[in-house]
Amino acid sequence: MLLDPRALIMFGANALLLYLTQLVNSGMAGWPVYLFLLGPMIVLPALYLRHQSYFICTLLTGLWVDASLSVPFGFFTILFLIAGAMIFSVRIRFRAEHNYHPILLAHGINFFLLVALTVATGREYFGVASFWIQVVTTSLSSHLALLIIAPWFYNLERQLFEICHLETEPEDLPLL
Repeated sequence: MLLDPRALIMFGANALLLYLTQLVNSGMAGWPVYLFLLGPMIVLPALYLRHQSYFICTLLTGLWVDASLSVPFGFFTILFLIAGAMIFSVRIRFRAEHNYHPILLAHGINFFLLVALTVATGREYFGVASFWIQVVTTSLSSHLALLIIAPWFYNLERQLFEICHLETEPEDLPLL
């Protein structure tokens, strides 16, 4: 099979998560805080899918995020592919059928993406204290929100697999 249908479900869930995050950020526009929730989008495709399907899902998600956020074209696409490839190369070490490892990976990836965005777009503000307060506030609020949103997001994807009568287990699940 050329493309695993789960890749399309994961891409749709990623688009939904991005849309809901932007909706919440729009509602909180009067407050000096926003949510940055891109980490969960990469984890399950890298843990569940084979190379080709993972690559297509991550590429489409990265392009979708780049088009939605005000970053240089290809910024998140490249970072998503790099982060996903790191997870993909060691995925045999993680238990993907439960939420514990994917949530930890989502926090790590989210932090990596936030640091990369901070370094790439905020270099001229490194000496300004309010910039760092904003970065720390965004990081803390995002990671607190991830504690609630990541399990919901992963369970939503698994439920969509079941509804569509697709395989709910990862491709290369380690044998214990």
